[in-house]
Amino acid sequence: MKKAHLAILILVSLLMASCFGNIILGIRSSGIKSPTLGNILKIGIFERNSPAVLDPIDSWDSVSNDMIRHVCDTLWSYDLVDPKLPITMRLATSYFWNAEMDELTVSLRNDVWFHNGAKFNATAVKFTFDRITYFINASGTLPDTTHVCDPSYLFFNMDGNPILNRIEIIDEYTIKLILNKPNSFFIPVLSYEACSILHPNSTPAKEYLEFQEEDILIGTGPFKYVYLIPGDELRIERFNMYWGSATYWDEIIWMYYPDTTTINNALLDGKVDYLRDPLISLIPTFQADDNIIIVEMNTSTTFRYWAINNDRINDTNIRKAMAYAYNYSNFIEEFQQGYAIEAEQFLPPGFPFYNASFKAPYYNISIARQTLKEAFPIETVGLTAQAYGENSTNDDAWSDLILATYTFDPFAWMYPEITQRIINALFSDMDKIGIEMGVVSWNQYIFPYNPPPIWYAAWWPDYLDPFNMLEPILNNMSSSSYLQNNDYLIHKWLKQYEDIDPTNITGRKELVYKIQQRAINELYLLLPISFDKTYFVHHRSLGGVGYNIQGNLWLTDSYFIPGIPRAK
Repeated sequence: MKKAHLAILILVSLLMASCFGNIILGIRSSGIKSPTLGNILKIGIFERNSPAVLDPIDSWDSVSNDMIRHVCDTLWSYDLVDPKLPITMRLATSYFWNAEMDELTVSLRNDVWFHNGAKFNATAVKFTFDRITYFINASGTLPDTTHVCDPSYLFFNMDGNPILNRIEIIDEYTIKLILNKPNSFFIPVLSYEACSILHPNSTPAKEYLEFQEEDILIGTGPFKYVYLIPGDELRIERFNMYWGSATYWDEIIWMYYPDTTTINNALLDGKVDYLRDPLISLIPTFQADDNIIIVEMNTSTTFRYWAINNDRINDTNIRKAMAYAYNYSNFIEEFQQGYAIEAEQFLPPGFPFYNASFKAPYYNISIARQTLKEAFPIETVGLTAQAYGENSTNDDAWSDLILATYTFDPFAWMYPEITQRIINALFSDMDKIGIEMGVVSWNQYIFPYNPPPIWYAAWWPDYLDPFNMLEPILNNMSSSSYLQNNDYLIHKWLKQYEDIDPTNITGRKELVYKIQQRAINELYLLLPISFDKTYFVHHRSLGGVGYNIQGNLWLTDSYFIPGIPRAK
């Protein structure tokens, strides 16, 4: 919604200060209350990770989604307590597709209330999806003064048309979602927080909910949104009319700290119950503390890789040699301190359609050198494909050879954890096979149209379907893909996956395998590096915490364990 004039906010705040001795800018005073006695869960978080937005349709950052997930419901959701992350119905109770698979009829719960007392029904669902259609600018009517919502790409097909054509109300608790064409992952999309169901009585149809206004996020979830004081705290409280099982917590408070060290020490000192994003360097300290529980998920959905501009590095043999020359284990052990696993594919263990038998290229200098010897027989005459370290004379000769030269930005501004040591390691690996890596300023390239030959990237999906791991990276029309992948087969298979019957599990698995096989083991479009490990850290008095590889926070089922002393 429109932001209030700064002068008005200042005036109001000064008046409040004169009367009450407190200054709070832009916060709805009626929403602020003293902490109540009872079961209060305190979460420690870095102050720069305050939720970015209040409105679900504009939300893409994980902290905003964590809050929205506890306040609002979607039609479907993933069971974040089950390690297998099955998708389950939430506000939906049953559904069926028509024969053409382009109409989804959904029956809705009839025992659900919004936090403002309004009844949940088909009207609220239609309002929500009409609002989504507006903010993704599906019809082109969004004013120039209003930005397209951040996760808008989730709602479009690969051909650029919206997935959803329209929504029809059948009766008060039945709706029909009519698609522009069949879509195999539509239900997983509906599980994303952007699809949280809102009510027309509490939500503007054509304006975003804003933290800076007197806006309140009103959903049907287990908690009511109370307030956010940026950099200080975020507070939600139990909704006693929640349709699901009753939650243990009277309130959940996100407590913000100025730096990551202070946050981690807050848990060690017993000032918070749960820690969001623990420092990797302090994991041994947490493990040694009897009052702290640390749970390691041996993977996550955070996929790290070296992205290759396939227009600039347009020789498949060069890309194959690079794939076998890169020392993946060195990156994991030295730069990620062992808190990661090697990525053998786009999908991490535990992800739908993960195939444990699929293997990506691995560190093997002999294969890399043999590939280049066959591709450049004249330039490599007299050299052998011996492994590095077996013949120093041969190694020096390969190092002196310059079969290709590529440059990229050493600063990698998008990912600050990249250091000069990581860059030097890449240079050293490529030097062993006669590929020279140079340095050039990032601003010499134009993203997304003309990215560097190679750069470090990361991706994590919004919903748990392989399409959301594959398409953003491999589809040239995606705003997230800079690989310049023009392979006809990969694009054909992505389209087939998009259009396939969602119940055809075998067909979907086969397409995922073919896409990965061609991208990673035939064309070598990128170098998969690693998946981060996921860690959950909390005080030992806290039980029932949901652990999942997505790292999505879900504390509705948690509680204080009787008989165990709580944090302070």
